[in-house]
Amino acid sequence: MADLKSLKILFLCSWYPNRTNKTLGNFIQKHAEAISQFHEVTVLCLISDQNTKQIECVINDNNGLREILVYYPKIKYKIPIFGSFIKAIRQYNAFKTGWKKISEKGKPEITHLNVTYSAGIWAVFIKKIKRIPFVITEHSSGFHSKENGYSKFILKLCKIILKNASFIMPVSEDLKSHLIKIHPKGKYKSISNVVDKSIFKINDEKQKENNFIHVSTAYEAAKNLLGIIRVIKELSEIRKDFKLHIVSDGDIKKAHELSRELGVLNSYVIFHETKTTLEISKMYQGKKALILFSNFENFPCVIPEAWMSGVPVIATNVNGIPEYLNKQNGILVEPKNEKMLLEAMNKILDNQATFDKNKMREFAIKHFSYNAVAKKYSEIYSKVIPS
Repeated sequence: MADLKSLKILFLCSWYPNRTNKTLGNFIQKHAEAISQFHEVTVLCLISDQNTKQIECVINDNNGLREILVYYPKIKYKIPIFGSFIKAIRQYNAFKTGWKKISEKGKPEITHLNVTYSAGIWAVFIKKIKRIPFVITEHSSGFHSKENGYSKFILKLCKIILKNASFIMPVSEDLKSHLIKIHPKGKYKSISNVVDKSIFKINDEKQKENNFIHVSTAYEAAKNLLGIIRVIKELSEIRKDFKLHIVSDGDIKKAHELSRELGVLNSYVIFHETKTTLEISKMYQGKKALILFSNFENFPCVIPEAWMSGVPVIATNVNGIPEYLNKQNGILVEPKNEKMLLEAMNKILDNQATFDKNKMREFAIKHFSYNAVAKKYSEIYSKVIPS
């Protein structure tokens, strides 16, 4: 990294962990942490908050990463045009507050926008008014999902933002293909999510019990958690030597109810509330496999977290997942195919499918470690801001 110039970077975020949602965009925070090892990174996120009556600016300094979170009153008006107008004014005032704090440390050399909608409006504003170029990292499934897809209006807005970006960096090749449909002339490079190898580790002292783990927001349209529960019920009728631990910060009410209805709650399915990154890292250790049964995904950070911990992954053959998941680190199943998921879980429990935990970790370090990913971003920055 010595040959790459250190830059002042504004990390402008549509999603970021905050007091209203402590895990929102935590994968973006991890990117910021990785890049801050080599560059001066300042995060800016504007957040509507129903519990505040005025603009509040909260600044966190965390191991060289400066986070500026600006809260503004959430709009309560039901009239769409009037409400949107008031929201725009409040958000602009929040932006001015944040920009003033950013300017105290000197003008950024480049803006790194994270998730095009909706903070991309401010990336374009900064480019036009402050003459600062911007690049984009994109995570959103809104570009490719019918169930979770963006409206035509938002896609038109995103097209304008994408056209103004110097570089566009989706977290998977699959997501890149969807962005190219919107803006075919852009400069693209896929750069994945990151994992902190100092936190996610192999623990050889933990005996491998027959425990699976699922970690997600539990957004049902995407994650198909109910499908996993149904498979657990089927598996419990075949064998009794396993458990599934579900860790979620989302709405698990339906999954909880289905588990109780099927008689697997606490006996085979154990629910855990929101955990810190360190707590989750310890939960991976010793597990038989991470289970994801998603209907659509980009490339969720929980997959490389599992590999970094020496844990294989059973996941669906959708979107960005097959770009990295192969026979050496997991098993691919088809979405909604509960029979395939059942067979895959049985194979792992019966040791018919075995994996080298050290090779999985080596693979994760090569592709997803802070150093590996930060270097890729630095190379993009050097193309936008030449030495």
